[in-house]
Amino acid sequence: MRTYYLFLKENAGPVFFGWLLTFFSSFGQTFFISLFVPFILDQFHFSKSVFGGYYAVATIIASFFLLQFGHRVDSRPLRPLTIQTILLLLASSIMLGLAIHPAMVFIALVGLRLGGQGFMSHISLSVMSRYFSADRGKALSISAMGYPAAEMVFPLVAGLLLSYWNWHVALIITASFLLLIFIPIRKLNLEALDVHEEKEEVSGKAKWAYFKQLVTEKPFWVLIPPVFAYSFVVTGIFFFQYVLANEKGWPLEWYAMCFSGYAVVRLLFLLYGGILTDKLSASKLFPYYLMPFVLGLLALAIIPGKIAALVFLLFTGVSAGTSSIVTSAVIAELYGTDRVGQVRSLFSMIMVLSTALAPVVIGFLLDQGTTVSQIGFGCAAALGLVTINSFRIRLLKRQQVPV
Repeated sequence: MRTYYLFLKENAGPVFFGWLLTFFSSFGQTFFISLFVPFILDQFHFSKSVFGGYYAVATIIASFFLLQFGHRVDSRPLRPLTIQTILLLLASSIMLGLAIHPAMVFIALVGLRLGGQGFMSHISLSVMSRYFSADRGKALSISAMGYPAAEMVFPLVAGLLLSYWNWHVALIITASFLLLIFIPIRKLNLEALDVHEEKEEVSGKAKWAYFKQLVTEKPFWVLIPPVFAYSFVVTGIFFFQYVLANEKGWPLEWYAMCFSGYAVVRLLFLLYGGILTDKLSASKLFPYYLMPFVLGLLALAIIPGKIAALVFLLFTGVSAGTSSIVTSAVIAELYGTDRVGQVRSLFSMIMVLSTALAPVVIGFLLDQGTTVSQIGFGCAAALGLVTINSFRIRLLKRQQVPV
């Protein structure tokens, strides 16, 4: 902890900026939106599959917008870009709270997914990756702690408000918390985090030519399978976690206690993962970060009784804690920092696509009678193959992609 104390003593401002964005990105994250889903289903008479379709399509549209505009973090001043993203998230939250027609729900979902899961996270992790080099791992780990912090705070806030008001009022009041971010944003020296050298914004033609170049290179096919597979599996499993718990015969109070253990392990490995990344490099850690998740999935498939929930969630917490740090840092290590925003936008789009597809695919498998053990085995096998492929990173030379 002394390492983090000394680091924060010198870099509190920039890291606090990164933490703020991941914390308030929660308004566009699945866990927050899901708090209001039962009320939306009831008011608009959506079936679960229809609303799931709305959510998946909105997420996919948001991912393409992120791919189109994500490169701006490499060339635009951060202050206006951040403020625009906050306003998009605020407006989308209010629109959802005021929704009187399914079209309003859909448009609000696009804005929430683009502003929250998309741009808020993208700006935070891109800037931390670009601004820090020797301490990149610690910067990313502290910034990423905004995610679990929000997961602890906002469900409690929303639950309290829902006990007094209807979901419309509760959502709008909760969304008003976004206004608080403007207080520190005004005081933080964001200009110090900007790209200082003269740099023209990438033209549309050059941008798509660069994306085409990326997908033809070996690093892309080493890095992208774990990014896609991890996001897909963890989203699909957690989206139906109570269905899985019911099939396995786990009491919900036991599962909730185990999930608290998951949260603790995730926080610990957010911190430890940052130190390891700085000490060893993300490239060396990359082939190993999914292994605990594979073990957790095998436990889900093989171990009988309640102990399976504990083992599954604790091992998953290890991979969940290190994933965002390792994947963000390895992009900067392999591709350099000049275009980190543009490269991350492509990776983020693919990650977001996986989170849109996961509930549909896992839900279909469950509807067809596929058991939890079969899903656990299948996911573990897929992630095992992905992990083996990840060791190819050792054959790649550290490279800087030319501007």
